[in-house]
Amino acid sequence: MLFILLFIGTAFSFGWLLQCRNRLKIGPAAAAVLAAAHTLVGLLSVKVFAVLETLDFSKAGNMSLFGGVFFMPVLYLLGAKLFKRKAEDVCDVFSICMIFTVMCARINCIISGCCKGKLLPGAETLRWPTREAEIIFYILLLAFLLPKVWKEKTKGRSYPIYMIAYGAFRFLIEWFRESDSASGIHIAHMWSIIALCIGLSIYIELQKKKGGKK
Repeated sequence: MLFILLFIGTAFSFGWLLQCRNRLKIGPAAAAVLAAAHTLVGLLSVKVFAVLETLDFSKAGNMSLFGGVFFMPVLYLLGAKLFKRKAEDVCDVFSICMIFTVMCARINCIISGCCKGKLLPGAETLRWPTREAEIIFYILLLAFLLPKVWKEKTKGRSYPIYMIAYGAFRFLIEWFRESDSASGIHIAHMWSIIALCIGLSIYIELQKKKGGKK
């Protein structure tokens, strides 16, 4: 099922990149290659990060969505520099691909039964709908960002907005997920704070540059 969901994510990315081809100065063939590469590199990044955060190679089959959050923007900036495209356009356009793809990955969590919420107080089977809440979060974030990116209003700020929103959301939702710790604290709490701080610092810096241009 994961591969079907990743195919859906790739198909969405391809369609979105086609719509933005003039902005990125790419053709249909390049859009297809970039969509497939984005999914493959994104999948690799979440798997590598899952290993790095525990240094346990037996968990190579696991995924940590923070891998995509931290690694993918580096790829966007390198790609923009290599192919001489505006970094703000590349980051804005591909942030939409990123959000949709991780949404597909979280849908897979529901199907595979991982990343469960804690049991509701007094319940034996009912759990906090953490995965479902995260999917709704992605839908709302896409609804907010996609029209702004399409109208070129974000000016490179869409990815830091994603990092800020995702960091804040994950920090809160992690308290309702299953944890091996008696305190309920996950390593994801730390990554959430880091993502939030990085996103805020980038957003503030972009705002300063925007103000300087005025």
